[in-house]
Amino acid sequence: MPFSYLKFDNLFWNLFNYFQQSIIIPKFVRSWFLLMMGCNIHRKSRIASGVFLGSNKIQLAASVFININCFLDGCALISMDDGVHLGPYVKILTGSHTINPDVMRRSGESKDRFLPVYIKRGSWIGMGSIILPGVTIAEGCVVGAGSVVVHSTQSNGLYVGNPAKRIKDLPVKSNSQTDTI
Repeated sequence: MPFSYLKFDNLFWNLFNYFQQSIIIPKFVRSWFLLMMGCNIHRKSRIASGVFLGSNKIQLAASVFININCFLDGCALISMDDGVHLGPYVKILTGSHTINPDVMRRSGESKDRFLPVYIKRGSWIGMGSIILPGVTIAEGCVVGAGSVVVHSTQSNGLYVGNPAKRIKDLPVKSNSQTDTI
């Protein structure tokens, strides 16, 4: 089988991820490498070690923090606004496939589909959460640890569970007492 561009692209990204995930690479150097690879990353954003990026379809605004061992598949755009924080082991998926009748599933004729994920200003995503394709996390939301977000959220809400459901309205004023999840 001849060596194709697609295989080279996958090999290249795998090698790049192997290098940039290293714990010996400082966060600012990691961000610089990602900029060189075509990711749109604000200089004040930080990415911890062990983060896997499937492509350069990543946009990070100011003060975004991506914690250790997160997985961003990057089949479609992943956009994070100012002040978004991802806990460790968060997975953001933008690729999926259509679910066809059983005959088509067995034949392998399922079509891929790619939908962007948007995480709006000031949202926090708890450890081990999964965000599925096409979801928009609205401004000021908190997604509890281990939650699976299958639908877009509304602003300033606490979402937990599988599937994630809104269980609480979050305060909008900055002088409010804080709660823990």
